[in-house]
Amino acid sequence: MEIGILTYYGVHNHGAVLQANGLQQVLRGMGHNVRFLSFERSYEYISEEQTKKYKLGLNSIPYYFKYMIEKGPGNIFYNYKKRNTLKSFRASSFNLSTSYNSFEGDAVVIGSDEVFSLEIGYNPMMYGYELKAKRITSYAGSFGPTTIQEIEQKGKLDSIRKGLRRFNAISVRDQNSQSIVKELCNIEVPLVCDPVILYGYEREMKEFKPVDSGYIVVYAYDNRMNDPEEVRAIRTYAHAHGLKIYSVGYYHKWCDKCIDASPTELLGWIRNAELTVTDTFHGSVISIICNTPMVVKLRDNANKLAYLLLEYGLSDRIMESFNEIERVASQEIDFSGVNAVLKEKREISKRYLISAVEG
Repeated sequence: MEIGILTYYGVHNHGAVLQANGLQQVLRGMGHNVRFLSFERSYEYISEEQTKKYKLGLNSIPYYFKYMIEKGPGNIFYNYKKRNTLKSFRASSFNLSTSYNSFEGDAVVIGSDEVFSLEIGYNPMMYGYELKAKRITSYAGSFGPTTIQEIEQKGKLDSIRKGLRRFNAISVRDQNSQSIVKELCNIEVPLVCDPVILYGYEREMKEFKPVDSGYIVVYAYDNRMNDPEEVRAIRTYAHAHGLKIYSVGYYHKWCDKCIDASPTELLGWIRNAELTVTDTFHGSVISIICNTPMVVKLRDNANKLAYLLLEYGLSDRIMESFNEIERVASQEIDFSGVNAVLKEKREISKRYLISAVEG
């Protein structure tokens, strides 16, 4: 079958790239020809100033000049390298030759990631509009931080409801998204695992092994985890255990090293770490599949991240404050139990995906 994937493959973070590639690899493993569908993303719900961050051009120069003054040249240089690293991975791994409204293949799979979110803008194609494929499905789609109240406030209840009703099959990855689809369309949709978990990356995580050892990985957006109290707590923990602190995938100048890694190299860095300190969904997902102990801080992503940890019996990895690092990290994880859940959820999710795309 000819299958198109519609997702946020171009986002400036490793998790977005890994989830897109993971879904591609699983579909290819099922014998399908797969390509990513290109589209222009809407930024209607953020300020013009914020838009300059996402849509690079001449208008972005003042934004990034101000950004450089605030963050420093080290941050700019790091993110320039990271941009090229991710661009190179996408160029070598993704087929981006077809736009969403010209693809006439057998099926379009929308997801994973926050494809249904209205946080930045409304993207009709993510709800099935203007798609010409024979089947329209979603895999592990998410509304992210968007709530049913926000959908109503933005006047999108009817358009999203009508769009979702065009789908031949819908699946989501968190309870918030599941309840929104239930309220909009009065249908129960299955919860499936993120494509990073579905694919597993078992081969890739073993291909790269860092020369370094005795370190913890900080995996957090570079505008987070810079609070002096948070930094102090992480440093105190690392010093007490004789560990170095490496930020992989994001720039944190207070860390011992800031490492620009490819998406698959990130897997190796986390797999061989003593601990992952994260406040992100995919930082937690990668730690789970790599069987690496983690401590997790919930922020505005609590609706999806708290559910992820609950699914795998890891709610006790959540820190209320960073002063709890020692207590939370000292608790052993039963990874045999975690892996049993992983196996079960992969089997359920793969059965759904086969049915969704093949009918």
